[in-house]
Amino acid sequence: MDRIEIGKTYLCKPIGIKSEVIGFVEHTYTNTVLITVESCQSEDRPKVIECQNRMLVKYEDVFEEMNIAQAV
Repeated sequence: MDRIEIGKTYLCKPIGIKSEVIGFVEHTYTNTVLITVESCQSEDRPKVIECQNRMLVKYEDVFEEMNIAQAV
């Protein structure tokens, strides 16, 4: 992604899980972003819960912006 904005929702693949998730960007760092996971695959749910729904994502693993209708 060229530009990732705080407050927007994206399809991405966080560090440490197998599948893509839909997440809301809380903070941007030098090489990663912090997201709140809004939706994930059932196989990844235990790890997401362990991380209290907050996960780090590398910039190159943020794929596309999601609008509200797509995220639900």
